[in-house]
Amino acid sequence: MKKTLVMLFVGLAVLSVGASATPASIFIELLKQLQIQRTDAAEQAPIQPTVDLSVDRSVINSGEAFILTWSSSGLTSCEAQGGWTGGLEIAGSLRLQSYGIGERTFSVQCTGDGGDVSSEPITVRFMISPKQRSNQAAIAAMMSAF
Repeated sequence: MKKTLVMLFVGLAVLSVGASATPASIFIELLKQLQIQRTDAAEQAPIQPTVDLSVDRSVINSGEAFILTWSSSGLTSCEAQGGWTGGLEIAGSLRLQSYGIGERTFSVQCTGDGGDVSSEPITVRFMISPKQRSNQAAIAAMMSAF
């Protein structure tokens, strides 16, 4: 592989200086080509680590399940934050059961060689279903009879 690359650079150097080039001019052109390659490699920015989080539904009736899905790149470990906690793989999904009403915010923070990165927070709203609401009204009516 290295021999092939050297031959390629020598070929480029000969093309750059012309067929009547001396060994010294080919060598100088070869050094220029290698410097260009080294500079190009040094200028390439490292890939920025990212983490994304999504939910299958943002409004959920109490008692129903919902799924949080996350993925990351350039990171080595992740942790759940907000309305859920604990260690996570660097990518995956989790089915959660909802109880109660109100809103909860979920996010993921991941760590890697590039530092710590957090997902955009996701807010999920938990509501009482129409059936739960009618049951609640029936119970309230029965209790008021006493």
